[in-house]
Amino acid sequence: MRKVLSKVGQSTLEYVIVLTAIVAAILFAATQFIKPGVNRIYDETGTKLNDTASVFANKIGISLNAVGGTTGGTTGGTTGVGV
Repeated sequence: MRKVLSKVGQSTLEYVIVLTAIVAAILFAATQFIKPGVNRIYDETGTKLNDTASVFANKIGISLNAVGGTTGGTTGGTTGVGV
């Protein structure tokens, strides 16, 4: 009976070791191959959005630097959009 339990424990441990190796390989692949591609896509999307916003801002005659921020130093200033 003791040998049967020992074999079951041994095979379970082997499955855990193999599963750990598979997870480690997936994590390695994700950090080495997938992450740079995702970062590139985010960078390209951000650039396109920024370019589009710049074109739109130029057409309506506002500065993107003033949108949503404050200007005017310690007196409080304005928020920049249509003010």
